Amino acid sequence: MGKSTVLRALDWFFNGSRNGDLCDDDCTNGDSSQTIRVEVQFTGLTAEDRAELGAYVPPNSDTFVAWKSRTPEGSEYLSANAKGYELFTHIKAAGLSANDKKELYKALRTHQPELGLPTASSAGAVDVALREWESANVDKLTELPETLQTNFFGFNSTGKMSGLFDFVLITADLRASEESSDIKTSIIGRILERTVDRNSADEQIADIVEQSRLAQQKVYKKSFREPLEQMTERLNSVVSTYSPGRTLKVMPAEVELKAPRTTFTVSILDGTLETSVERQGHGFQRTLLISSLQMLAEHGSASANGVICLAIEEPELYQHPVQAQAFAKVLRDLAEDAAKNIQVTYATHSPVFIEAQRFSQVRRLTRNSGDNGVVSVHTSSLETVKTLLAGIVKPATVDNQLDGTISARLPLAMFANAVILVEGTTEVAVFEGIADRTVVGNLAVWGVAVVEVGGKTSIPLAHAILTSLGIPVYAIFDGDAGFETRAIANGKDATKIQEERQGHVSANRNLLKYFELPEVDFPAQQVTDGVAILDDHLEALFAAEWPEWETACRMLELETGVVLRKNQVGYRSATIRATSTPPEILTKVIDQGLILGGKI
Repeated sequence: MGKSTVLRALDWFFNGSRNGDLCDDDCTNGDSSQTIRVEVQFTGLTAEDRAELGAYVPPNSDTFVAWKSRTPEGSEYLSANAKGYELFTHIKAAGLSANDKKELYKALRTHQPELGLPTASSAGAVDVALREWESANVDKLTELPETLQTNFFGFNSTGKMSGLFDFVLITADLRASEESSDIKTSIIGRILERTVDRNSADEQIADIVEQSRLAQQKVYKKSFREPLEQMTERLNSVVSTYSPGRTLKVMPAEVELKAPRTTFTVSILDGTLETSVERQGHGFQRTLLISSLQMLAEHGSASANGVICLAIEEPELYQHPVQAQAFAKVLRDLAEDAAKNIQVTYATHSPVFIEAQRFSQVRRLTRNSGDNGVVSVHTSSLETVKTLLAGIVKPATVDNQLDGTISARLPLAMFANAVILVEGTTEVAVFEGIADRTVVGNLAVWGVAVVEVGGKTSIPLAHAILTSLGIPVYAIFDGDAGFETRAIANGKDATKIQEERQGHVSANRNLLKYFELPEVDFPAQQVTDGVAILDDHLEALFAAEWPEWETACRMLELETGVVLRKNQVGYRSATIRATSTPPEILTKVIDQGLILGGKI
């Protein structure tokens, strides 16, 4: 099971199987002895939804839960909880014949005379009697599972939810040529149904066809009447000699013309050349899907009362990076404009489609290889993260950091098997450079991402978001014990130095509190299970323990003529070039990341 499985399971729930009935291969781990079950919860029900769903929505509730099941024998059914009387459940069961229903009802009346049920001579009368009894005895009803008609959902049906909620799946292997065909199940078909009224044109075309039929009959009469009458007279004169009293009549056959349904086609104009959609490249075909979705967003909901849920598998497929960003914006606009009545969900591998400040909308799926490949779904919320940061980061600060530094830095991390959190870009360069000294791409191969968060004050928020989404995280930050010496050397006054001191002390204590370590103003250098701490900062560490790195930096500056201070590319190159062994604390951090990523 993976991201696509979730989307396809929902598609089966709403629209049935695309390729016929489900088979054993669709069962969890191929175990066909277990019932397949997909459960869906609807929230934010409108008055129209309530009217359609009736007893399936409990009083004072704005949610509705239904599930679709497939038994090991292959039968499929929909169910939902409805208010009902438990003793009636077996009589209301689906699949009962009229006689069975009447016999069960008769037996219930015999054994439960206190219910006061009336006589019923037909299955319909039984249903009415049960419904009327339940309406008069609401206090005796409980929530009970009830089988729904199989066409309860799906835009292809005429069931209760048709037009109220339609689920549209766009798979990764879906062809734009199919989605541009004028059929009800395609994107173009939905746009046309929501924007074009065919009835007026179809009625006029039907009139044209009828006039054409009458005109053809006139032509036939004018052209064929006389020769047919002459031929008929001669033929009858011969026939009468063999069979007196019988004659023949030869006339033009009645013209049968049927008015065609108005249909539309989509073709591509490339300069003066007109081609079909399927003859375009994959990138343009996906662009056509994007354009269709944008059209749906801008014009498609003007006459629509229900909700469309667009489910897209790998929206980034075949897209130029800039075009992928445009697509992500279109999808966001679709989802956030309440007037459009469109919901959006997608399975993606691209950070472009992830917005870190909306991390609560992310559902992250991970597979546990040590537990028969069981898939876990991880989710979080802003309330959860604020609770984790209580007493460390103020709620208002969380909101500000989400809209600022964090939002641009975490999307990539959400796809990692494990994350090493660092303060800035130079730390990213150093750690990746050290790892590449062993094997190029050593961290990336194991799904370990080194992510900078723009300063140590942002580490708790980033750590809380990622861990709440089930992503293992290891962090490292600077203790900045030597800040005062540098500040004096840079000519800063005492007031400024004191402000910096307060900032470093506050940040250090908050981080130590978050990682449940003893709180001090300036912690000693150390490596723990969850975090590593430098007593000062990276450059001071290199000066003390890896002078060869500084030598490599000076050589690069001489070669390039570029000052490498805080230069990410230069730091990476110097880290790879430097002789001798990197500081142990840095290699330990990398080892921790690889352990979390599953290598060690």
